[in-house]
Formats: sequence, C-alpha cells, structure tokens
Amino acid sequence: MHGRVYKSWSWDDRQGHSIDGGDTYTLFECRGCETVFSEKSSWNDQNVDHWYDSSGELQTEAIPSKETYPRPPSRPRPDWFDNVGKIDPTLYSLLEEMYAAYEQKCLVLTAIGLRTALDSCTANVQIDPALTFEKKLQALKQEGYIGETEHDLLTVLTDAGNAAAHRGWSPEDEDIGHLLDVLENFVQRVLINGKKALAMKGNIPQRPERRK
Repeated sequence: MHGRVYKSWSWDDRQGHSIDGGDTYTLFECRGCETVFSEKSSWNDQNVDHWYDSSGELQTEAIPSKETYPRPPSRPRPDWFDNVGKIDPTLYSLLEEMYAAYEQKCLVLTAIGLRTALDSCTANVQIDPALTFEKKLQALKQEGYIGETEHDLLTVLTDAGNAAAHRGWSPEDEDIGHLLDVLENFVQRVLINGKKALAMKGNIPQRPERRK
C-alpha cells in the first residue's frame, strides 16, 4: 500500500431525511506482478448489516462496496491476440475496442463491435464488402471457410449486433460471452491458424514423380 485518503460526506434534504457515508481511496501495488492500481471503498448508513451480540444488544456495521481501477480483465485476451495486429492492424484495433467495451460492461456496444469485427474478418479473406451480412456468410460457407453449424452461429452473432444497433436490444453478460467465443474461434481458425498453414505450403517437400 503506497497511500490512503479518507473522505467523509453527508447529505440531507432539510425535511428530516439524511445519509452519512465515506470513501476510502487507496493506492496499491501487487507484490507479484508489480501492477499498480487504485481502490475505492465506500460505505453509507443506509447499507448496513444488523446482528445481536452475546448480550442481546442490536449491533450494526456498514457494508462497504469496493471498486478498483484499472479493473482486472474479466476475460483475458486470447494467446494469439497479438498476432492479429501483424495480419490486420484495423481488425486488431476493432477487437481492442470491443474488449474494452466488454470490460466496462457496455454490452450493447460490445454486441455492435462483434458484428463490426466479423465484417472486417470477411474482408480479410477477400469476401466482397458490398454484400449484405447474410450473403457474406453464404460466401464464407460456399468458399469452404465455415461449415453449416458455424454459419448458423455467425448468423446469430450478426443478428445480435443488428438488434443492439437498430432495435434497442440489450444483451445479458452471458449472451455476450457466448458470442465472444464464436468470434474468437472463427478468428483463430480462419485468420491465425489458416494463414499459418498456408504459409507452410512452400516449405513442404513435394512428392517425387514415380518412374515409369
């Protein structure tokens, strides 16, 4: 702990209603990874725990709420994430903003970001950017990038992004987690592993021709 500051506060509406509370600000450093972060611990007299002690007297204790900044990532980046920047810097930036929105629990923005990132992926494999999302997914399937099941999953992803962008749909955290799995699997298989496999083609010795 490098430092701590406590600030008390009070509020009243001049009609007999009041609230008292306080905020403690602390600067910490992890002894393992040396990450420096701040913590805000807050309490108020409207959020308290009640119990009876051994003498039967009623006791109260404030229940603190804590926030840290920066927050620890709730979803770590995939181990291949940095490789995306070498392949497509634009896609890397889109994914970075999408993950940042998810960390802040901006789930509507995350859903829209998922759709936008998928659109960038299709352009990376030379799918016509002028096509609709539906036709882009059909093209991915026809050219062998995805099968029937993944086509259906990516259709759900694009529908979710459309609903968030145009129809005010607000997804649940669990829903976004599943959609992130779908996009990450697609990016890893098609853009990361697929391009690595194609790069190996020239280094694999060809089968010699048989003599007649």
